[in-house]
Amino acid sequence: MALANHDRSKPVCDVDGCNCESERSFNIKQVSRSSLSLKSEGLRQVHLCKEHYKAYKKETKGHRQIDQVYDDFE
Repeated sequence: MALANHDRSKPVCDVDGCNCESERSFNIKQVSRSSLSLKSEGLRQVHLCKEHYKAYKKETKGHRQIDQVYDDFE
């Protein structure tokens, strides 16, 4: 069975001034809660390297906990 040969190269981090290989990708609405400045506007998915992913997690910890509480009630 032949597999699709998708682009196997990892994208670069979308934070302004960073050229590291990305580890995770998020929806732009999720990342807009943080103070990270992005390279370009109009993105739907934002790729973050390991360092910026940690910064994103620290900044949005309170928001994510509140969202989780509200999701439990639905």
